Amino acid sequence: MIDRDYVEKAAESGVRKLSLLHHDPGRYLTRSVLAGMQLSIVLFVFWSLSYNLHDVSVGKVIASAFFGVGLTIIVFTNAELFTSNNMYLAVSSAEGRTSWSQSVLLWVACYLGNFAGALVVAGLLYGAGVLDALPADHALYTGAEHKVHQAGSVIFFKGILANWIVCLAVRVALRCKEDIAKIAVLVLIVFIFLYLGFEHSIANMGTFSMSILGHGSISVADAIHNLIYSTLGNIVGGVVFVGLPFAYINPSEHLPRR
Repeated sequence: MIDRDYVEKAAESGVRKLSLLHHDPGRYLTRSVLAGMQLSIVLFVFWSLSYNLHDVSVGKVIASAFFGVGLTIIVFTNAELFTSNNMYLAVSSAEGRTSWSQSVLLWVACYLGNFAGALVVAGLLYGAGVLDALPADHALYTGAEHKVHQAGSVIFFKGILANWIVCLAVRVALRCKEDIAKIAVLVLIVFIFLYLGFEHSIANMGTFSMSILGHGSISVADAIHNLIYSTLGNIVGGVVFVGLPFAYINPSEHLPRR
């Protein structure tokens, strides 16, 4: 396949996602809820690894590398993640296969489904007594506190960086023919944004939900502050930094090439 074929593949994915939302919204929302659940349980492992390996020199590397498992599960189970859909629907809209208003509708539906999934996992961990057993200085709680106490502009730009990286991982994975190569790409590229501490709105949903239900010190208002700016940044990162350039640099055959 040439690069143009991958643009068509991404655009077709955007069309299929929108069609599923319109014709079978229950199934689409279920896929979105599952993505939120899958990412949140992996996120909890990430925070646990960060805490347990705090004194190990490569502890942060190990914890950050593990987080890519979450996106891998989502990709391989056909679940629907808001941040990667920013790219897919940007490509399909740039190609004229969907409209921007339809894209926004799908993003809202996916976002709400992801949020519901994050709440489900946080509730399950709370019910199992796992959150209650965490010490007050656990990485989950200190990490959540750090995230919400940043300036809105900082969160916004970190949000751009986070989804630029996540959508690059999905973009590169489109070229992989073998599953093992796709897994390696997803894990290694996603590692970048975790290791550098950027802001992913859906991951933050899980972090904040677990922190609020546990012994964390953040409030709902604190969480909303972060989610507003990280979500806007994620949209810019996925649309402006990956989706639109992806379509633009690989034009249709009838367009002049240089």
